[in-house]
Amino acid sequence: MNGKTKLKKYREEKGYSQMGLAEKMAVTQQSISSWETGRTIPKPYQMKKLSEILEVDMDDLFYDLFNVDEVEKQLL
Repeated sequence: MNGKTKLKKYREEKGYSQMGLAEKMAVTQQSISSWETGRTIPKPYQMKKLSEILEVDMDDLFYDLFNVDEVEKQLL
């Protein structure tokens, strides 16, 4: 499961709509959508805030964003 899917999964588990999470994050709903689909990534301070709001460790939430496995490295 990649980071963008994890964000959506954890958001839904906590019962937040994209709009509800956007309000807590002081961003637009479009920002949340962009993060969830991988079009954009949150800034570091936003990652920290997301992990706090969703009560998920940042490493778990964003691990795939920063760690490329060996198979992917060979494809690069």
